[in-house]
Amino acid sequence: MTALLPIRAILVLAAAALAGCGEGESRMAKGFEDGLRTSFVESFGESCRAAAEGGGAAAGLAAEVCKCAADELIKKYSASELIGLSPEMAAPVMKSCAAKSGLPV
Repeated sequence: MTALLPIRAILVLAAAALAGCGEGESRMAKGFEDGLRTSFVESFGESCRAAAEGGGAAAGLAAEVCKCAADELIKKYSASELIGLSPEMAAPVMKSCAAKSGLPV
């Protein structure tokens, strides 16, 4: 979670800059959302795989479950919600993805 702190600061500044824009605001906001989602998928996937593999999960299975979870989380939550994503918010999605991969939950 501490790795998200610098990202949060950058996102707050970016959001403030976007708020001051008039024309093209929606295009910039969409670009911001898309960029955040892409960054989230990469960062979450790396952290998730490292934690799962560190806990003894096979690399292939860890990658499958973590990709599923990242994809589902960006569908379920807005960019601002992803910034403040808590373990409690992610847990049901992780369990669902683990079950889809055949893991006992």
